[in-house]
This record gives sequence, C-alpha cells and structure tokens, in this order.
Amino acid sequence: MADKRVPRFIFLLIVLCVMIFVCLAWSPRSARAADQENCMLCHRYSGLGCFDKETSAKKIFYVSGGLYKNTVHTGVLCSHCHMDVTEVPHKPAKKVNCGTKCHVKDPSTNKDFSHKIVVDDFKKSVHGKSPLFAFEDAQPRCKYCHTNPLYSPLKGILAQKPGCESEALVRCIACHEKSPWADRFLKHFASRTAPRWDKKQVVELCNNCHADKKLMQQFGLENTDNFKQTFHWRNVKYEAENGADCLSCHGSGKLGISAHDILSSDDPLSPLFQENRTKVCGQPGCHEGANKYFASGAVHGSGVKTALLEKQLREEGEDLTPEQKTKLKAKIDDTSMTKLQVTIIWGIKAFYKLMIILVGGFMFLHQVLDLRITLKERKEGRH
Repeated sequence: MADKRVPRFIFLLIVLCVMIFVCLAWSPRSARAADQENCMLCHRYSGLGCFDKETSAKKIFYVSGGLYKNTVHTGVLCSHCHMDVTEVPHKPAKKVNCGTKCHVKDPSTNKDFSHKIVVDDFKKSVHGKSPLFAFEDAQPRCKYCHTNPLYSPLKGILAQKPGCESEALVRCIACHEKSPWADRFLKHFASRTAPRWDKKQVVELCNNCHADKKLMQQFGLENTDNFKQTFHWRNVKYEAENGADCLSCHGSGKLGISAHDILSSDDPLSPLFQENRTKVCGQPGCHEGANKYFASGAVHGSGVKTALLEKQLREEGEDLTPEQKTKLKAKIDDTSMTKLQVTIIWGIKAFYKLMIILVGGFMFLHQVLDLRITLKERKEGRH
C-alpha cells in the first residue's frame, strides 16, 4: 500500500507545480510589472493596517493590484514615490513628496517625469504659502484633492464617463506595435482631457473647509456656507452649462489660472483683486460686458447688512490694518444666516412646493371629473 501512495503523491505534487508555473507564465505582464518589488506580498491583504497612536484612527495599507494597474500611476513602482522604504518588512513610510523626480520618462522631453512645476506653483498660492496655516493639518495637501484615479474607459456600455471612441485605439495600434502602450496612452489622454471633478463636486470639495464657520474665523476669512443660497449655486445644482463653481472665479482656466495658482484676494495678481473683478465676471460664457459696479456685488454673503459690510471692506481695504480687516471679516461672518433663518427659508420653499403640487393636482382632478361628466352627457344624448 505504501509503495502505491508515494508515486501518487509525487504525481499530484508535479501537477501542482505545473499549474503554478502556468498561472505565473500567463499572468498579465502589467500586473507583474506593477509589483516588481514584491510589495503586494503584504499589501494585498484587505485587513492590513494600524491605529494611529495620537488620533486612534485606523490607517488602511491595503492596495488592490487589479485597480492599481488601471490607474494613472500604473507604470510607477512603489519605490519611485516611497523612496525611504529600502527593506521588507519596513518601518512606517514617510509622507510622499510629489515634487520628486520619477523614474518614468516624460515622452515629450525623454527626461525623468516630475510634478515639481505644479508643486512650485502651489507653494506660491494662498493654500501653499499662507502664514495662516499655523498647524500642518489645516493646510490642504496634494492628496486632499488628488487620488490615484482610474482611467476613463473607452466609450461603450461599461463607460461611466465620456471617453475616446474605441476606433481611436485601432488607429493607434496601426502604427504603434505595442498594443498595451497604445491602450494606456489613449486612456491617459482621455482621462486628462475630461474634467476631473464636475461643478457640484468642486463646490462640495471647497466647502469641506470654507463652509466651516469656526475654522474660517480662526483665519479671519469669510465662510461660504451661504453659497448654496445664491443664483450661481442654482445653475450648478441644475447642471446649467455656464454654471459658476468656485474655480470659475478663483481659478478660471479661461483666464489662464489653475486650481494650483489661487491667490489671496488682496494680491494684485489675483483675479478677485478689486481692479481685476470685471475680467472675471465678464469672461466668455458669464456676464460679458460687466462693469465695476456689477463686479462689486456680494457673491457668498446674503442680506443687506452683509452686502454693506463687504462694500466697506472693499472701499476701505487699502487703509485698514490686517487686524481691522480680520475684525471686519468676522463681522461679515456673523451676519451670515443662522440655523433658524435657514430653517424658515426651507419651510417657505417647502410650502410653495406643496402648494404647487396641490393646486396642480386639484386642477388635473377637476379636468378629469369635467371630462367624465361631458362623456356621460354625450352618451345620454344631453350634450
């Protein structure tokens, strides 16, 4: 019996080895390339993480290999960003510096790729250099707005966002022999030309900080919690093509400004500097032909008192000290609508909507009953 079991065990072992070899040989090249450093040996487990000693928040270190290879960083090795990780297992990794050079080549220059240009612009912006950020957690970082996005798929049944036509890939492959490279390049191009965020997402992203009254009071800034009471938000909410979100004024691409270049409204180079506002309001697709009086109107605030205080800030801004500006901005903030006022406005809106439904409903019911009586009289020959 023992002699027969040994060969059977050896046979099963050989079959298992062959299966493992076949699986490895036929695994996608991109999947293997993405994990050349064997990081997924640990990071493939969804439960991998730890608790922060100071905040007690759980940090998740799980990485989905399948998703990662379909993102814009698919050709970037882990060590290209996590340069301090030199051994496995490793010590807690330091924060990634997005301004360092990658080992990926920029196809336009054939040089090592880097986000340094963007990082340098950001450091000059109000979010990057402002002295208001007394503590590090209050300052937005790259990852606050930027995740590692999935490529926008080609147009088809499974496409969640607008992408390139699948025929375009066929034309790429006609000249470029490496099909995976052409596929990745086309998806990258389609992803970067499409808007990263829609207008609603931009407003929500900015409001995460700027609608926080307590946080803005610490910085002496006006909070934007009333922006959703404005006409601009109505356009954004109902997806009007020319709806104005935060970046439409603060980082308008039409004026050559990006989200990384946002400056303080007190900076003469800012599009929201008093003398520059007519250009912002009058940009194509907005209030073309707007004059300085139109551009002096309140945008975030609501109510007469708020508008008067904002007007005072604009007119006397140059003569006020930083402390006086902070106090005046705090007054503007205090004139914002209270929860009670917001509730009253919501109640009025709800009442009008209910009345519209009731009036329209009763009119429809009246017409139906009138039609029923008319048909009945015709049938009886009385009409």
